[in-house]
Amino acid sequence: MLLREFWNDRFWPYCTRNLRESTRVGYESAWRLHVMPCFGGMDMGAISVELVDKWLADFDTAGAARKAWAVLRAILRRAIRWNLLDVDITRRDIQLPAKTHYEPTILSIRQQRALLQGFYDHPLEAWIICAASCGLRTEEGYGLEWSDIDLRSGVLHVERGLQWVSGHEAVVPPKTELSRRTLPLPRFAIRRLRELRPREGGRLIGPLTPPQAARQYASWCKRHNLSYVPARNLRHSWATNTLAAGADIAIVSKMLGHSDIKTTAKYYLKPDITALRDAQRLWERALVA
Repeated sequence: MLLREFWNDRFWPYCTRNLRESTRVGYESAWRLHVMPCFGGMDMGAISVELVDKWLADFDTAGAARKAWAVLRAILRRAIRWNLLDVDITRRDIQLPAKTHYEPTILSIRQQRALLQGFYDHPLEAWIICAASCGLRTEEGYGLEWSDIDLRSGVLHVERGLQWVSGHEAVVPPKTELSRRTLPLPRFAIRRLRELRPREGGRLIGPLTPPQAARQYASWCKRHNLSYVPARNLRHSWATNTLAAGADIAIVSKMLGHSDIKTTAKYYLKPDITALRDAQRLWERALVA
């Protein structure tokens, strides 16, 4: 079967039934721009490791190559699962371009405090409180509604996300089953949210769309000389600072809604030089004892 026939007749209908809209948009773009021009007219069984390696070597950026390969791999693995393909090249050593290391900018505890104070009485204050103090994913913060917050118990419930996809809003379920979670709010947040809670409820970002909320957040930080990081890095800041303060990594992983504690360790556990020196002192003490 030709790859484009499998895409049109089987794989894309499967995607429309089972994948988030944002994921489908990414798949369709990678297919149209990169996979289809090279492999669309080929029989699936004729796609070899050698051809894939040559294809990947021609990409301008590692990011585009990796995304395109992820889509081709998903297509081929689905064909194997449906017994339409016998040889699985996706398990072999495909030569992917080196991934660019990304080190997110995070806020220090002092900067987080200044940010929360700087948004006092701003329409986005309730959102910034929850996003900065609970390690929410960006889409989770945008999708948070006042009905999700139980101020009597001091918790918020992560029930959905709100994404901006192809020029419109898309309400999506939590990323994984562990992402549907109940999180405790800090005491200052409970007190302030009681004062901010509107009678009519609704979203914490009000009538704003996610891009509008992001622009208002960035412009307010710039206007009032507040340390700015993208909304997604509020999550990074909370996790990194909470771990640095001594919280158990397993608990932080649960707060973040990670399926694997290794993800938390890889992206958020960043011991500073003081912690590293403490570790050396412990080793030295054992050495000379």
